[in-house]
Amino acid sequence: FAFLPVLAGAAVTWKMVRNSQRLLDADWLALLAEITAERGIARPPELLVCERLPLPVTCGLRHTRILLPGSAYDWTPVRRRAVLLHELAHIERRDLAAQFYVHAVAALWWFQPLVWMLRRSVRAESELACDAMALAAGVRPSQYAAELLDIAKGLPRNTALANFAGISMARRGDLETRVRHILGASAGLWPQKWNWAALLVLSAVAVCSSTVTAKAKQSLHQSGDFIMKRSLLSGLLASAGLSAATLTGTIFDPSGAAIADARLSLINPDTGQKLETSSGPDGKFAVGDAPAGEYILRVEKPGFSPLLREFNLKADSNIERGLIMNLGPVEQQVRAEGKGRPADSLAASPPSRIRVGGKVEQANLIRKVQPVYPAEAKTAGLQGTVELEAVISKEGVPLEIRVVRSPGEELSQSALEAVRQWRYRPTLLNGNPVEIVTDVIVNYTLSE
Repeated sequence: FAFLPVLAGAAVTWKMVRNSQRLLDADWLALLAEITAERGIARPPELLVCERLPLPVTCGLRHTRILLPGSAYDWTPVRRRAVLLHELAHIERRDLAAQFYVHAVAALWWFQPLVWMLRRSVRAESELACDAMALAAGVRPSQYAAELLDIAKGLPRNTALANFAGISMARRGDLETRVRHILGASAGLWPQKWNWAALLVLSAVAVCSSTVTAKAKQSLHQSGDFIMKRSLLSGLLASAGLSAATLTGTIFDPSGAAIADARLSLINPDTGQKLETSSGPDGKFAVGDAPAGEYILRVEKPGFSPLLREFNLKADSNIERGLIMNLGPVEQQVRAEGKGRPADSLAASPPSRIRVGGKVEQANLIRKVQPVYPAEAKTAGLQGTVELEAVISKEGVPLEIRVVRSPGEELSQSALEAVRQWRYRPTLLNGNPVEIVTDVIVNYTLSE
């Protein structure tokens, strides 16, 4: 049963090949001959065109073929070269045989979850390696990323089976990771001889049922200006329907005066992405080009207590907030709730929130992630209670979380990262779900 998707994928690929025609375009064939000569590929693959195919696919263990969609005749020279470089890299690396071997190992050791994890990792790393080989051949990263995203626009949901018998140029789920590697790097390649060594390690891990996670990372060197790459990435993701979000607002002190030159860091704990900016002379700030996800905002200014807030940014959203920084320790941190704030700083505040007691809302908690006790806090003997105030959405997802009181910054960060993953049952008011504001208590106690 575990091997059935491979057989079904082979049948789908065979049907696509039967419905294809040989590509006889002179420009395509000349480009294929040029690249295979540069790569030293002794047996060039056959180029076929399938009208119903949405994107390029490489298939065939004995007779390798590259299937192209019907639109390939109208592609620009840049796209033709990018596609051939990527697909020929799969052939040069013998990824088709490697993928078949990985599927066989996963089918034999179907009961071992680690094998399925490693199978996904091997597939993802092969795509990164082929992208890197295409960049090493001279394709500009920005052009390559743009072509990849444009090709992925037409990606349907019914290509999964074909991926078990062939390798398509784009897959759902790993597109953003590939674009980040492309724009953030030039070619740092995993040597080809290590490819089969990794598969032998996979087999050994499967047989021994090891609990050690082994995942090779594609090494890619940093290049270009960060701001330029971030703006370019945002534009490319927007063109592919992966729009970015924007967070804006104003920083105030307790008297209502604007705070200039406050340092803001917007961090995504899941991906490690970090965006930084500073408030202007009028206290206003803007953090843009942020992909959708959950973020922690940290605001710092000498003489003020650090401010930590949690936001759930959605695609195309434009959130504006007024924030207050207090003098003194972390325990005095509070957030502006509209008193004396300019009207535009509260433009995004929902009008239909109700406050629910922490003990009452605790009964609606359906998923609780235990916080990790920070090693630094343990070493320093730091313990106590972190008090948070959270805004829970109508779906039961924490939207905004602020620190009300905490023994220290390490415990605040740990509590924020845990609570943002909690999920609640929707709270109903007159039969309709509403957003709520509630208190959350997280205790940290050192064992005797």
